[in-house]
Amino acid sequence: MGKFDQRGKSMNINKLRNLPQYKDKTDNELKAMVELKEVGIAPSKQFEERIEEKLNKFSDDYDLTDLKINDREILRALVQAIIALEDYEQYLFQVRAEGINPDNLLVVDKVGNKMSDLRKDISNFQNDLAITRKHRKSDQETSVIAYIDNLKEKARKFYQSKMSYVFCECGTLLATVWTLYPDSNNKMSFICQQKDKDGNPCGKKTIVTTKELIENRNTNRKEIAPESIL
Repeated sequence: MGKFDQRGKSMNINKLRNLPQYKDKTDNELKAMVELKEVGIAPSKQFEERIEEKLNKFSDDYDLTDLKINDREILRALVQAIIALEDYEQYLFQVRAEGINPDNLLVVDKVGNKMSDLRKDISNFQNDLAITRKHRKSDQETSVIAYIDNLKEKARKFYQSKMSYVFCECGTLLATVWTLYPDSNNKMSFICQQKDKDGNPCGKKTIVTTKELIENRNTNRKEIAPESIL
């Protein structure tokens, strides 16, 4: 009887291998599918089609040719998690559309927790795979963005190094100024309008010269100026 079963499985595997959708499956994968079918839990055709569709989208963006069997299993688990998350999102949307009430609040909470777990699983699967991109355009765009951000940071630091910061006696920053000729004795005055807890303005007048600011490392009050601007 055992030999008959084994021969029957081999015949089923050969039949599956002849089908176009299973031509890339390994013997172990085909054997597992046959065993599932024999116990009456063969995968849903619609579900498999959704998985295949997602896998095709992944192959458009990533190079999957060098994936080992364990990586393919992780990829399949990733796709299943994405599909499950989509289904939960659709279900939760329908529930919310009908209105949240005490009867469905517990369901909404449980579904929300499950969605959170799925997102964590998806993130872990993505980290495990570290798939090589087929198209480097996205990476190039990322490099350009990083380059621009780096330029912005340099510009910000340059701006800070050239600006002077004027503070009131009460500690309020009154102005950040830049002048073309800071060595000249340009005089500036500011009146603080910072309000106290009773809503009264400070009203104190601060007078500085650009030359004083330069000599004092671009501020009139080094004791309260942040170290990053000194």
